[in-house]
Amino acid sequence: MNIAVCVKQTADTESIPKLSSDQSHVSDEGIVWIINPHDESAIEIAIRLRDQCNGSVTLFSIGPERVESALRQGLSMGADEAVHLLTDAMPIDQKIIAELLARRLKSQNIDVIITGEVAIDGGGAQVPQRLAKLLHWSCVTAVEELHIEATSFTARQPVEQGDKIHEGQLPAVIGINRRIMEPRYPSFKGIMKAKRKEIVKESVELESPSYSIESLRLSAPRSEGKVVTYQQGVVDKTIKFLQEKTSVI
Repeated sequence: MNIAVCVKQTADTESIPKLSSDQSHVSDEGIVWIINPHDESAIEIAIRLRDQCNGSVTLFSIGPERVESALRQGLSMGADEAVHLLTDAMPIDQKIIAELLARRLKSQNIDVIITGEVAIDGGGAQVPQRLAKLLHWSCVTAVEELHIEATSFTARQPVEQGDKIHEGQLPAVIGINRRIMEPRYPSFKGIMKAKRKEIVKESVELESPSYSIESLRLSAPRSEGKVVTYQQGVVDKTIKFLQEKTSVI
């Protein structure tokens, strides 16, 4: 079974973001870059499926040179190959991202494409569905349990009323929620092996996005908290404080 995993490099949520001078984007200064956590779980699932069904796991990612570190990490986890669609900047339009991936993946002999259901930076959650639409494949996202046998799959998707079970035929695009499984830590052997693997780099031109970001604004810093200890009249004092200082009541 040949499995493709679409990987996005995102900023670590522990990094402190800084806006560019024109406030149109987040500056790279001081940012620690990681694999999008949902994509990291997608890699874990793909590796486990490969080990059960034989075959290979190939990572695909779009972005500037720095994206190579994310692909190296995925290779150190146990992925077999990696393809880097090299661009001058990280694309923001998910329509363009899906089109680039679909164009490249059409040339591959792929049985299933696994992605994270959403990226923690943009939060658009559109790429799996758009990709499936372009490939004319079935698609399920927000998956927290996945079973694949030969040419079919069963996926569990949590919904408000409980769980929804999807059954379908391969090929398919599956969007994974990070809760499905904790990804493995790369072993020292895996890290050394990944350093020797060649990453296929293919330069691609980005089309003009269908929208533009005029400006961004960082959220206001949290105000200092107030500790309330139990004493006579504490409830009345707390209610008064919430009425005067917040919009909670």
